This record gives sequence, C-alpha cells and structure tokens, in this order.
Amino acid sequence: MFDWMMEQLVNKVRLNLASNINLKNIFFITAMTAWLIHPAHATVSHHAARTTHSTTAIKTVKQTKTSKTVKTVKSANRHTSGKIRQASSQKKKTASTKTAKKQSKKTTARKYAVRKKTVKLSHKQKTAAVSRLTAHQKVSKPTTKIDVANVSRSHMPSYLLSTIEKNLVNFVRNTVAGIRYTAYKLGGTRIDENRGIYVVDCSSYVDHILKTIYPRAYSSLTNWSGTEKPTTTDYYQYFTNLSDDAKHWNTIEDVEELRPGDILVFRYKNRRGAETGGHVMIVMDKPTREGDTFKVRIADAASTGHSKDTRMPHSSGIGIGTMLLRVNPKTFQPYAYAWKIGSRWESNVNFAMARPIDLS
Repeated sequence: MFDWMMEQLVNKVRLNLASNINLKNIFFITAMTAWLIHPAHATVSHHAARTTHSTTAIKTVKQTKTSKTVKTVKSANRHTSGKIRQASSQKKKTASTKTAKKQSKKTTARKYAVRKKTVKLSHKQKTAAVSRLTAHQKVSKPTTKIDVANVSRSHMPSYLLSTIEKNLVNFVRNTVAGIRYTAYKLGGTRIDENRGIYVVDCSSYVDHILKTIYPRAYSSLTNWSGTEKPTTTDYYQYFTNLSDDAKHWNTIEDVEELRPGDILVFRYKNRRGAETGGHVMIVMDKPTREGDTFKVRIADAASTGHSKDTRMPHSSGIGIGTMLLRVNPKTFQPYAYAWKIGSRWESNVNFAMARPIDLS
C-alpha cells in the first residue's frame, strides 16, 4: 500500500515538472522527493530487516525445537529399543532356563527308570542265585551277624553235667552259631533249622528247645495247658502249680540251684497285682553270685540282647547273653532283674523256675 502511494506521488511530481519546469521548482521537488523517499525506504528496509530477523529467529526457534524434539524422540526410541532388547533377552533366558529344567527332569526320569530297572534286574538275579544255592551253602554264609567271640565264650561248663544237660548246651550253641537270619516277632513261630532261619518270640523258641531235648517234659506241659504252643502265662502257671509227684518237672526255689537246661520265667505285675506279659528263657550255666546279686547266662529270643551277648547291638532274635537277678538274702528267691549289667532294676515282677526231667 505504501509503495503504491509513493508511486502516485512520484507520478504527480513528474506531471508538475512537465508543466512548470524551472530551477527553483526542480530543486524543491527534488528535495521533497528525497525527503519522502528516504524515510519510507528506511522504514521499509527496517521493516524488512525486522521481518527477516523475525523470520530467521522463528526459523531458528523452530529448528531448535524440532532438533530437540527429534533428539528427544530419538532418545526415547533408543530407550524403548533398549527395553525391548532387554525384554527379548530376558524372554530368551527364561525360555532357555525352562528348556534346561525340562531337559534335566527328563534326564532324571530316564536315570530313575534305568536305576529302577537295574534294581529289579539285580533283585531277580539275586533271587535266582539264592534259589540255586544248596541248604549247606545257605547255612555256611549267614546274613545275620553274630558275635562269634561271645558264642565261643559260652563254653561247656567245667563242672560235671548230665548227658541231657550237655545235649541241651551243645544244641543251643550250635543253633546260634548256625544262624543265617533271626528276628524277634511276637507270636512268631518260623523255624527252619536247615536254612538257619528263626523268626520267633521267647516262648516259641523255648518250646522248640524243649521239644527237641526234653520231648516228654514238653508233652507234660502242653497236656496240662491244653495248647500246642504254650506262652509265658502257661509256663508261669504250670510251674507255680507243680506237685511233688510230677514226673517230668521239678520246681526250683533257690537261684543258686539253677543249672544248664532249667527254665526261668517271670511275669509283670499290674497295679492290682495280676500278671500282664512276661519273658521265658533257658539257663545255660550255673549262676555266679556277688552278694545278693547273681549273674545268669541264659538263651532266649528277645527284641534286644543282654550283656556279653551273641546278638550284635541293636539286633533282635535268638541268642545267648548274661542278665542279673537280685534275690532275697534269706530265701535266695529272685524278686528283681536287670536286663543287662548296669541297667536299671525291674522289681514289679513275679518269678517261677523249674527243671525238666526226661524220664520214661
């Protein structure tokens, strides 16, 4: 707009110059033109410069903002890309770990299956091998460990024994020495002499010895009790009711009179004085006295061994060992026992003792 006005003014001046041309007017017009044109030019130039500077500044600001935005976006992209790579790496590690665990489980399962199969095969092979052994071979390689030194220590007494007493002592010692397997089991009656297997309780073991060495005395007991398998109750009641004219048994009142082959039984007393449970055993040697205490070497079947026992520690079954009896110093009748030398005394018991006599 301003340029157009200036152009119109210049045209008017030119027309005036053409009609009134003189030196004075020319000077005046020239001066006016110079005055008019210079500020306008300056204004236009300044305005253009300001416009150019503003445009440049705006462009610079825009470029700066754009550059910052681009940098921010790039930085965000790099951060996001890093997270994505990290997440991808973590997923790969997790997948790798899961694969390794699965592979480990499969390997373990295969090993277990192979081991199980091997154990089964080994068991079958062992069973087949054992079935091929002869009875002599089985007895010669016992699986139940016994204390051989204590078997040897259960020597034949040096004093004079009757033939039947010698037979009993030898029978028990040979039985213990030939054990292949033995265990205590309440009510157990498994006895296989050829294979050396004895799974019994105390009464069934004494029954077996009496049937072998004293068959008539054993028949007398079973006839009186009315059972083929007498228990500790039957032994105790039979001994306490023996008459003086009994043919196959003699009652023993004094511990000092005990000899190899005699039977010793006790019954536990409850609060009312009745017997509940007990133990029966066979004497293997004459008792040794120490004041009012006697060491007695006995053979029995029990869940644990006695002192100087043929059974190994923490093992059960049949064996030979030493226990203690405490007696009344006036009557020498027992009233308490200690299972081992040094163990606590049990006095809440009733005792009975008898000697089998194998008379025709």
